[in-house]
Amino acid sequence: RLHQKRLASDMLVQIVERLHEREIAARGLEHVESSLNQDQVTFKRVAQQDDVELAKIDGIVHELIEAAEVLDKEFVEQKAKADGGKITHAEMMHWGGGKIAGILKDKLKELGREQDEQFKKRLQSFYDAANIKNHKDKDAIEGNSWRDDDVWIK
Repeated sequence: RLHQKRLASDMLVQIVERLHEREIAARGLEHVESSLNQDQVTFKRVAQQDDVELAKIDGIVHELIEAAEVLDKEFVEQKAKADGGKITHAEMMHWGGGKIAGILKDKLKELGREQDEQFKKRLQSFYDAANIKNHKDKDAIEGNSWRDDDVWIK
């Protein structure tokens, strides 16, 4: 089917992005919430896991990359026979020049790291917010208190 459609490399990258988003949502890894238990703040990932969607989506990205590898091999073999291995700029930009599987693998790795980094940043922001809220500096100047006369008296 991928061979028939002959999708451009940009379209395949967008498909990988969308499939990854759907997989993340189906796994229930979308966002983080905090909850207060006694004096401790705990954080957990919150989203509903969708087993039906996960069964549909799980592994499709890897199958797409395997199919792209087959197409890359066909493309390189065809170019070697027909044009002596010369790849035009248009073929390189539009079809990936025989390297579309590598492009898709790199995109998938990037999306995985992004999800992890994003989760860590959100988790850290919750920790920071909780610490600031619970540990306000008692000597801090609040509002317009710096205008009071007793602040300026030595």
